[in-house]
Amino acid sequence: MIRALFRTLAQAFDPALLRVMARSFILTLLSFIVLGVAVSWGLDRLHPTGKAWLDPLVTVAGALGVVALAWYFFLVVVAAIAGMLLEPVARAVERRWYPTLPPPRDAGVVEEAAIALRFTALLIIVNVAVLPLWLLPPVGAVAYPLANGFLLGRQYFDQVAVRRMPPDQARLLRLRYRGRIFCAGLIIAFISLLPVVNLFAPVLATAFMLHLFGGFLPTGGTRSPLPVAPRANS
Repeated sequence: MIRALFRTLAQAFDPALLRVMARSFILTLLSFIVLGVAVSWGLDRLHPTGKAWLDPLVTVAGALGVVALAWYFFLVVVAAIAGMLLEPVARAVERRWYPTLPPPRDAGVVEEAAIALRFTALLIIVNVAVLPLWLLPPVGAVAYPLANGFLLGRQYFDQVAVRRMPPDQARLLRLRYRGRIFCAGLIIAFISLLPVVNLFAPVLATAFMLHLFGGFLPTGGTRSPLPVAPRANS
């Protein structure tokens, strides 16, 4: 995992990856603005209250709520955008680090879209479910990273893995290394919430998972992957 992280950082200024990062920056920034406007519109339905002393408080609370909720759900936006940038990031990473790999399998638009939509929906549902737990800060502070770390690790891994193997083999590989994939998901969740850095999170997280996936393969990511089976003790 450490090697995957260092390789990701080492390629951060690769021109090919910088071009994708520029797209990531624009897409995530626009998405954040749209998300903020949507949340603002929803909260604005509560205003005015008809009470002069309460309206300013509602306005301030609404503004703070827009920022807080947009930031809270921004992780979902980052995960959704990552699916759109997967292929250009993968090409840049594999061209530099895994040049002997054969062309990826044709997963098909339907298969890739199904994975992205399924996990985006799961992220939304889980984050909505976790939101009330923040009324008890210690519980929310633990539940939020654990839930998102699990889902993000799984999503990014599946999106990367199905480029190289059928879904059933990808699932077996994910089960075999689920501990490391969960830890990778926690790292992805963390960088997705860092101001400014999260604008580039879809690219960095995808590259990170590509390196992690390459290390899981029997050939170390240098040749076409072989079928795998879960360990007996996993």
